[in-house]
Amino acid sequence: MPLSELLPAVGQLSHQDKLRLIHFLLLAVAKEEGCSLEPAEDTNSENLLLNQLASTGAVVWSPQADMESLQALSELLR
Repeated sequence: MPLSELLPAVGQLSHQDKLRLIHFLLLAVAKEEGCSLEPAEDTNSENLLLNQLASTGAVVWSPQADMESLQALSELLR
């Protein structure tokens, strides 16, 4: 299904169904990257996730680290 058809369909989903879709996609991408997002019972799941992200070389972007983006976001929020 092309993205141009998929986006309107996603827009019609309920808030809860959109969250389910995000969860499903996150798990699928993590699986493709060789990560398991299922929390291990004997470890801190937050640290586990951070370690898994570090091992993939993923870059975590934050608007606080980019002044131009921070200003644009602030203007949008006003």
